[in-house]
Amino acid sequence: MQRRTFLTAAAAATLATPPLVSARAQDYPTRPVRIIVGFAPGGGSDLVARPLAQKLQPLLGQPFVVENRGGANGNLGLDAVAKSAPDGYTFGHVNNSVIAMNPLLYRNLPFNAKRDLVPLVTVTQSALFMMIPASLPVRTLPEFIEYARRRPGELNFGSGGAGGITHLGFELFRNQMNLDISHVPYRGSAPALQDMLGGRIQLMMDAISLAKPQVDAGLVRAIAFLGRERHPALNTVPTAVEQGYPDLVVPSWQGFVAPAGTPAPVLARLEDAFRRAVADPDIQSVFATQGQNAVFRGQQDMARMIQEEEARWAPIIRDLNIQLD
Repeated sequence: MQRRTFLTAAAAATLATPPLVSARAQDYPTRPVRIIVGFAPGGGSDLVARPLAQKLQPLLGQPFVVENRGGANGNLGLDAVAKSAPDGYTFGHVNNSVIAMNPLLYRNLPFNAKRDLVPLVTVTQSALFMMIPASLPVRTLPEFIEYARRRPGELNFGSGGAGGITHLGFELFRNQMNLDISHVPYRGSAPALQDMLGGRIQLMMDAISLAKPQVDAGLVRAIAFLGRERHPALNTVPTAVEQGYPDLVVPSWQGFVAPAGTPAPVLARLEDAFRRAVADPDIQSVFATQGQNAVFRGQQDMARMIQEEEARWAPIIRDLNIQLD
């Protein structure tokens, strides 16, 4: 009788566990939440993470604090996320290059993205713009290609970091066009843009959110959009496809990941909060002003997108023999 009583009590305790976990998830969060951005303040990643952090606070009742840890193309920030407690109080911003391409590029990462991190949501969908200083005497992509061919070794390309989507997009372009242009990596896109404005680099590929104020001010010229269709925020800029380069397409998206082991109810609560935040007209207006398309996708869709990116870029990285330490 005592044994049956013990087993009955144990079974009751086991059955009681899920409601307890759910109750804790309902209470989440009970203290400030940290969002780690792996790039410098003021860059395209920062301009997406900070407005969302402000919107998540009233939705979940706690401050969401953005912490910038720039370096190694987002790997420093992602390493901090991977090594954080899986309790929902730390998660990280990523873009498609950080979460899908870095594992293909870096041989000695201090974390395993598939083992140590889980997809949470994506919040934007776009592609890169090809940009040059307005002082450069060219106005179209074919004109720039011809300009570069007449000046082998004289032009510099600036990226937000070696191995990032802005770098890989350039390598794709340089390889397709057989151009001799030097790559200059920066610790984020914002300092690269400053050097473009200062005349030290002549080409960038980046999200229009970073460069749109300079484009509008006439300081930077966008000569091609690297998507399949024109971007509504700058619909006068033709795509590379329109200009005769059908394989020059470089998509970009941004999202968030959490440490592996974060409880599923907590992830679900965060996913729902992000869904509401991205649907908010204020956020959509902010992103549209930056030239970003606010597009929400949940955990399963983000996992699928990561797999698709890996499948697309793995052969390109292999063919170009790009390896980073």
